[in-house]
Amino acid sequence: MNEYINGELIENTYLFCVKRVSDSEAAKDLAQDILYEAVRALSGRREITAFYSWYWKMARNKYADYIRHKRNPGLPIESAGGIAADIAPPIERLINREDISALNYSLSRLASAYREIMIRFYLREQSVQSIADDLKIPVGTVKSRLFDARKKLKEGFDNMNNIGTSAYAPAQVDWFWGGSMSLASNLMNSSKIVPQIMVICRMEQKSVNDIADEMGIAPVYLEDILEKMRSEKLLLSPAKGKYLSNCCVFPKQTYMETKVYANKVFHYGGFPEKINERLFAVKDKITALDFYGNHFDYRYLMWLLYAAAEDSFGTIGRNEYLKKYNGKYPDDGRKYQLTVLYILPDESFDGSVFNEIKSVHWSCLHQYFDTADHGHAGFVNDFEAPPFPNGDRRPDDCKQGRDRWVDGNNISLLIDLAKNPAKRLTEYEEEKAADFLKKGLLEKKGDELAVQMPIFSTAVQNEFFEIIRTAIEDLAKEYAEAVGSEVEKRLMPYVRKDMTSNFLHWDMRMFFKILGCLYWYGWDKHLALPEDYNRSAAGLYLII
Repeated sequence: MNEYINGELIENTYLFCVKRVSDSEAAKDLAQDILYEAVRALSGRREITAFYSWYWKMARNKYADYIRHKRNPGLPIESAGGIAADIAPPIERLINREDISALNYSLSRLASAYREIMIRFYLREQSVQSIADDLKIPVGTVKSRLFDARKKLKEGFDNMNNIGTSAYAPAQVDWFWGGSMSLASNLMNSSKIVPQIMVICRMEQKSVNDIADEMGIAPVYLEDILEKMRSEKLLLSPAKGKYLSNCCVFPKQTYMETKVYANKVFHYGGFPEKINERLFAVKDKITALDFYGNHFDYRYLMWLLYAAAEDSFGTIGRNEYLKKYNGKYPDDGRKYQLTVLYILPDESFDGSVFNEIKSVHWSCLHQYFDTADHGHAGFVNDFEAPPFPNGDRRPDDCKQGRDRWVDGNNISLLIDLAKNPAKRLTEYEEEKAADFLKKGLLEKKGDELAVQMPIFSTAVQNEFFEIIRTAIEDLAKEYAEAVGSEVEKRLMPYVRKDMTSNFLHWDMRMFFKILGCLYWYGWDKHLALPEDYNRSAAGLYLII
């Protein structure tokens, strides 16, 4: 530290104190006060001609102050010398130039209520009364917080090196969700900090300081982030100043191995073949329904049939599995559900697990519009993923400045053309129709424009889904019985008790959602594949 304050002096100071003070912790505190006074004097370039003589005289005076204070327990904060004398030494007394960053870290670890008072009292040199007036709190509250803050500051200064591995090696984090998560998703994507917090708070309540220590970040920089996460329901706050992740957070290796298990049960159990057979068995019932597109090639309709089968399969399977549980789905006002997967820095991940999964990426995106001629109309995209041009067909891409294939400005034209392929078009409609032709949503047949996607009324869509639900109900129950208990056994150890219902209703359902597996099975076998994926309406339909 310098030529005077070294290990020998520190040890002798502690021995000086412990001989006079029976309590070892009190002796440590007294020794620290003595050393801080010396550091302050040296840092202030005070001229000390005989350092050691001055030092031990100062140490005896400090001991005398300690005894006087101990004999007057009724004055734990104030003393005859005024509040500034005994609440805490000035900031300069805590540090020298070498320890500036350590003090800043310790000060930043204080909760905002303490930090505000410390800054006002020591740095702005406000009186206690002035602080109380500005913050509109009692004078006694200011005094007690100053007293508590000194203790907390000292603890933080002593433990400033307790930094977790996340500070230098953050976890790898992935997540997926369902529902409407735009704001929360933006927050998750805004920086590496938010996903790390989800992992840190996955099993136990953590304070701002706990999180800050783990990440090596001053708490002052986390407070706003934590509040935004709580506001968007990414975090729970079961106790004041404590946080928990508001979803299930799993080790990625364990989760993916569980996915492989369920995937193998699905494929090796012959479920894709059985579902496919059931869908072809109800062909006459499906094509007899009154919807535009019932004349399409049935293999083309299979893009939609698979999605309908998956929806029923997942719902029936989950409900069958949940029969052994009671309780309703938790309603916290959140419009989305989320699952987070992580790989800790000291863990390895065997990526070969992905090679064992027989599935393709898929999506089920919906957007609805109010139209003048057709009321509430919806655009549904059951498959927006490679090999289709990724992004072009998304119904919400206008937010990123991309071109949506179907939106509120053109959806009515598609419905009109389905009813009257020979419709006379306005100049504006001709421009829209040309774009539809380019993208494969329309096909020109002589003087007519044929819409290339099915269009359902909501009533017919319900009939459509009911036919399929009835056809595959027993298969969904069989699959739920085959995978439910094993999936629960593998993943439940990572689920907090308060997240059990969330796990059963959302995370478990993900293992009954088998659309990617069906598409994998049906590719080149039972699906009509586009000649050009850049211009195809496969997997798209409209609802009126």
